[in-house]
Amino acid sequence: MVSIAVFTALIIIGGLISVYIPFTHISLSFQTVFVIMAGILLGGRDGALASLVYLAMGLLGLPVFTKGGGLGYVMMPSFGYLIGFPIGAFVAGALCSRLKTPTRGKVFLCGIIGMAPVYIVGITYQVLILYYYTGIGWAAAIGVLPTMAVLLLKDSVLCGFVAILYPSLHRVMRSRAVDKRKNTTAFKMSEPD
Repeated sequence: MVSIAVFTALIIIGGLISVYIPFTHISLSFQTVFVIMAGILLGGRDGALASLVYLAMGLLGLPVFTKGGGLGYVMMPSFGYLIGFPIGAFVAGALCSRLKTPTRGKVFLCGIIGMAPVYIVGITYQVLILYYYTGIGWAAAIGVLPTMAVLLLKDSVLCGFVAILYPSLHRVMRSRAVDKRKNTTAFKMSEPD
């Protein structure tokens, strides 16, 4: 539970650190990398849960999204990316947990594949919302293309950093899990009969 809460907080912080791209409806943030990192380090289920907690907090009105929060955020063009977060974390985590020898290259590939659902859902949702507002489907689709190149480049670089840091982060997470098991076992052994 603590690890899920930590990654939920990292996703929130990643969203607050953002740079607006002029003439678009998108801001560059560090959320996606923390979502993918949650999946890779916590596993698919817990990584997706961290993203779902983040999503629920924002929809309940807490200002954790890049531009605030609340149910009205559903009509923002960028909301589709948030919908894709749990799917992306699950995919990245599920793929990474199946690796027998998780090299940096394989972890990077799991991260990139995990980002695919985030972009597929995000782009589709963005085009639909822009079409809803403008009524011109082709213009909405073309309007998304310039930002996609920037977002993909940014997230690929950040995924590379996650892959580089993965061995160290994975060791820390495993040592915490081992310590927790030892403490639980010691507690059970010390309980009176």
